Amino acid sequence: MRRNDITRDILYKLYNTNQLSRKEIALHLKCNVTTINKKMDKFHIIPRPQIEAIRIAMAKQIIKISKPNLRTLYLDKKLSIKKISEVLNVCKETIKRELERNNITLRSKADAVRLGAQKRRIKKSVLFNLYYKKKLTQKEIARKLKRHNGNICNLMKYYGLKTRKPDFYHTKYKKYNFFGDLREKAYLIGFRLGDLYAKLLPSKKLITVGTTSTKIEQIRLFKKLFGKYGHIWISKKRDDGNRTFVILLNRSFDFLLSKNDFIPEWIQDNKKYFLSFLAGYTDAEGCISIAKNNVAIFRLGSYDKNIIHQIYINLLKINIICNPPQIHVKKGHIKKDGLIYHKNEWYFFINKKYPLLKLLLLLKPLLKHSKRLRDLKKAEKNIIKRNNKI
Repeated sequence: MRRNDITRDILYKLYNTNQLSRKEIALHLKCNVTTINKKMDKFHIIPRPQIEAIRIAMAKQIIKISKPNLRTLYLDKKLSIKKISEVLNVCKETIKRELERNNITLRSKADAVRLGAQKRRIKKSVLFNLYYKKKLTQKEIARKLKRHNGNICNLMKYYGLKTRKPDFYHTKYKKYNFFGDLREKAYLIGFRLGDLYAKLLPSKKLITVGTTSTKIEQIRLFKKLFGKYGHIWISKKRDDGNRTFVILLNRSFDFLLSKNDFIPEWIQDNKKYFLSFLAGYTDAEGCISIAKNNVAIFRLGSYDKNIIHQIYINLLKINIICNPPQIHVKKGHIKKDGLIYHKNEWYFFINKKYPLLKLLLLLKPLLKHSKRLRDLKKAEKNIIKRNNKI
């Protein structure tokens, strides 16, 4: 049976003026709620928002939450108003009004924040397991638990968990003693004096050795020289294209710590050791190229005045004639990129065919830098080709 007697005026008055719910209107007019819903849609009567409906229901004492239930949820279990509203499936305003009605004091904002922080706080047992048993760093723990590094650090202090000593990180990877012969030792000293920094760590147990370069060949050479002695760390490429590569070595590499402007006597006194040293220094600071006049040339340039002069003298001893060292760039000179020379740069070169070819043949089995070896072979071919023409 159609209810044509339910007009818009009647429905509007009952719903908006008398503030009856649709269910109450249906009871009042002795019809189904579905009928009321259809009539409201037909007459374009806008339904009340849920929060307004709840407020009216609360005023009529329709929604009631018992005080014991609220005390259990809010005070004992320390749930937030939002969480209680989710548990009881009512809006937050309802929970708040019921708390006030039952004379339950609401938490202050500071208390609510503190309580939330306590609930989100990582348990001591979790930190203990990750830090001490799984050996993760504080940074790795923060990343794993999606927290800030400072939060993990503060919690460690709060729980009284002592941080590991620096030596733990320095010994994370196994380190091997230097097991090379004196020729390899001489090469490494030459390479270190030319292009590496070496420093004893505060623990005095390990040495950090590293360098910076844009060249991939230099990284490969560093790995070739030191990869067998420990773990090499390589940084990401910087804006200027440089990468830093570092290794921690044990004290069997103490011979790399010295950075003096001279070649050790035991190297100068032995031709094989001297040539190995020269190969290392050449891989770091040398240049083998073909000049514009199509003449092969070997050059060494460095701030190390004494080392350059000692190399020159020792080459003369083995009958390799070369030009005396001279200042290439004077102290205080400013390059186009803004780099200032804080010392005089010394250099010497060899471009005469026979002494140069002799030196190249001596260095060929000793050089380890891939580009230096390629350049050496080009220079060798250049000399042989020029000799054939003669």
